[in-house]
Amino acid sequence: MRSFEIKSLAILASSLLVKETFAAPIYETEIHVVTEEVTVTRQLDGSYATGHAHAVGTYTQHHSAASSSVVVVASTPAPAAVTSAVVVPTSSTTSHAVVESSSAKASSSSSSVAVVKASTEAAEAAVFVQTSAKASSKAAATSTKAAATTLATSAKASSAAAAASSSSYSSSSSGGKRGVAYNTADYVKQFTGSSKVAWAYNWGSSSDGLSASGIEFVPLLWGLKSTFTGAWSAAASSAIASGSTHLMSFNEPDLSTQANIGASDAAAGYKTYMQPFAGKAKLGAPAVTNGASPMGLTWLKSFLSSCSDCTIDFVCIHWYDSASNVAYFKQYVQDAYTAGGNRPLWITEFQASGSTDEQNAFMKEVLPWLDASTMVDRYAWFMADTAAGGLMSSTSALSTLGNTFKTA
Repeated sequence: MRSFEIKSLAILASSLLVKETFAAPIYETEIHVVTEEVTVTRQLDGSYATGHAHAVGTYTQHHSAASSSVVVVASTPAPAAVTSAVVVPTSSTTSHAVVESSSAKASSSSSSVAVVKASTEAAEAAVFVQTSAKASSKAAATSTKAAATTLATSAKASSAAAAASSSSYSSSSSGGKRGVAYNTADYVKQFTGSSKVAWAYNWGSSSDGLSASGIEFVPLLWGLKSTFTGAWSAAASSAIASGSTHLMSFNEPDLSTQANIGASDAAAGYKTYMQPFAGKAKLGAPAVTNGASPMGLTWLKSFLSSCSDCTIDFVCIHWYDSASNVAYFKQYVQDAYTAGGNRPLWITEFQASGSTDEQNAFMKEVLPWLDASTMVDRYAWFMADTAAGGLMSSTSALSTLGNTFKTA
């Protein structure tokens, strides 16, 4: 997730919807309790924007006149105990993102964590600073299992319109699928010498001094503002001349705090700035979040429909959720592959929230699966830095997660 001008307050709150149903006789009742999460973001002008509510747990209480006891029938697993809010650390001294989280207590409490990843715009238009956080769910677009259900349901029928625009693509995974998402180019050197790591990117169109043997730099056209498009053509051409064989487009256009581009406008921008490089490099579709409709895969399908005559060689996606949700991660990858018209997938950001041990266990389970998957061509953990959840323990050494990512 690439941010460059976020200074807002995000609050993730839980609420209860209670529906009471009277059965015959009138002294028997059923109470249905639904726990929901909703994100409220304070804008720069002081106003508040409320996101969509997502159900995270339901259960039923049944009370009978014949018995003084209350019978609880769980409809879906109730959330676990409350996890305290995480204040996101920033690596930029000029960026001041503040995160607060509050959860209303029901019969059981929500365990969601609100996170804002923020950074300031760098001096050069083509180079950015990305900040990292311990937890990985996004306050601006919180991912829940309910959202995953929406995506899984809608993704199945997407391949027909999208497949028409797919071009032939020879997988690059034979040289290693793993990539390094970085702000500091020197960190990438820690991953050289690994047959599993073959590429890197920094959310920008120029490499910011990257010099790592055997690592391909992949430029990204972050958005459609002139700040990004003005330097794009020259930067992409220079990268191709230096050995880059892939180009990526638009960072999370489905998210208002990121590139924030409608599907039709993104298609028009793709035709203007990406299509001219068809045949010179392999071209990637915009990287979407795993948010619920109309974000995520719904946005992706709309884009592919609007860009049916575009050359799109691979599809980029992001994923953030709990380290315990391995099944959701794998299902989302499958759904994205279908939504993308069976094009190769690049997972250009993913991270699983939890303790270091939980994150490491998640990595050890999914990395071999990704390497073996014919759906996935490349992927990058978020990200190479020293923050919790990052791949570095210091400026010159890999963290536990970094070592796993390099070697597992």
